[in-house]
Amino acid sequence: MKQKTVIASALISATLLFAQTATAQNMVWKEQTIQLKQTPQKLAVYELSALDTLNALGIQAQVIPDTSFPNQLNVYNGNIATKAGTLFEPDVTVLSAQKPDLIVLGGRSQAKADTLQGIAPVLNLSPDTDNLMPDLKARTELFADLFGKQAQAAKRLQIIDTKQAKLKAQTKGKTALMLFTNKGNFMPHAEGERFGYVYEFSGLKSVLPVVPPKDPNAPATPRPEAGSPEALAAKAKADARLQAAVAAQPDYVIVLDRGAVNTNEYTALEEWKKNPILNQSKAKIILVDANAWYLVGPGLSNTEFMLDELIKGTQH
Repeated sequence: MKQKTVIASALISATLLFAQTATAQNMVWKEQTIQLKQTPQKLAVYELSALDTLNALGIQAQVIPDTSFPNQLNVYNGNIATKAGTLFEPDVTVLSAQKPDLIVLGGRSQAKADTLQGIAPVLNLSPDTDNLMPDLKARTELFADLFGKQAQAAKRLQIIDTKQAKLKAQTKGKTALMLFTNKGNFMPHAEGERFGYVYEFSGLKSVLPVVPPKDPNAPATPRPEAGSPEALAAKAKADARLQAAVAAQPDYVIVLDRGAVNTNEYTALEEWKKNPILNQSKAKIILVDANAWYLVGPGLSNTEFMLDELIKGTQH
């Protein structure tokens, strides 16, 4: 908790530093200092949580990736913005022709930052889900200060705080298991894993122990070949972990169906019925919106949507 408080303070300080130097048009975010000639008039945005926050504040992007935009972002499925590349691979030629004032990247596109620096200032606004709420507030306030949307941001953040408090009041003393599923494979996520932020976010207690952070300098482990002894051993280990989680009889199982991303074809519940381990569970199942949780992530509007899902799912 002490570490998270320190991180939260650093994020807030970064936003305040930008506010103090706005007249010089220096945007400071974590280790990044972005020099802007003026308040950006043309935005290129490749991080969907950032696009979601901008959209919630009434700020439109002019250049976006060519992808499907779900829920609150569906306005971008029309022709209101130029499509330039993908979420992973921005189109350098189109971006150069569009001449944006600021390019916002994130998790899927952040590796392209150096490639795009020559076109326009680049901001890496990848969400930090280990510190989801303070990070959301800091990222929102960064845009609010840049575009003069402080009042709108404060109002929306207050709504989120109120909804999170309501959710945590509902979940007090309750346990949960977060399951990421894809094509019949059910993978538990504990705190410290990709979707393990759901526990602190919701107030639910994980039935699995915390997973320590990975060593960023450790070499990548190759995926074992299907049917190999290594693959069979990995599956046995995964089944044992799932068995242990189900045996703990969590009050809720939150299910994120990867196969439904961009397709809205949810098969997780049918696959659940075929799984002998999961059939032992007496938990209430909360099937969350795959696009919201997997594709968009913690933007200003989408975070409220995610809270609404969990509030509804945990109502007594």
